[in-house]
Amino acid sequence: MKTLKTLVATCTLVVSSMSGATIIDHGTYTTDTNLGVDYLDVGLIHDTYANFNTGIMYAGRTWVLATADQIASTWSDATGLALTSADIYSSDNDLGAAASATLHDLFDGVNSDLGSGGEAVIGDYSIAGYYNFIFGGSLAVHDAPWYDSHYSSNSSGTMGAWLVSSNLPEPGSLLLLGLGLLGLGLKRTKK
Repeated sequence: MKTLKTLVATCTLVVSSMSGATIIDHGTYTTDTNLGVDYLDVGLIHDTYANFNTGIMYAGRTWVLATADQIASTWSDATGLALTSADIYSSDNDLGAAASATLHDLFDGVNSDLGSGGEAVIGDYSIAGYYNFIFGGSLAVHDAPWYDSHYSSNSSGTMGAWLVSSNLPEPGSLLLLGLGLLGLGLKRTKK
């Protein structure tokens, strides 16, 4: 029984340590542990809204368009700003220099790309301009001198996109893991 209690306590510690929101940059994708999703760096792939909306395969995973709620939550966790989906849907969301720089560092897949005014933009300006698809439209993010984001309902053409892929294990996998741990604990208590 002592082993089972130790096992349950260990599992509780592991799960509770994963509950704090953390943004982790992995190079070509960024993880939001709060939402349990990975964001593919914007500008790495270009396609149409229809293709992104149905899901696109990249690096062995299916990626779909991020929603405004997902983006608001992730940006809030990354920047410390209290953002909502209304901020993402804004035609002029002033982020500030520090937040804009953080978003560029985490999500820009084309770091050397500049807009028409010489400002850094997230994505590939030379292919798609300022905007990249999100679920329901497109979103632009740029730095100096504006340090802001802009939403548009445009979903035509070929652009980059704010894409997410789940990084959580399937519920079936978690069930199997739990049953295996329970079995090990029960086996130890019978000895």
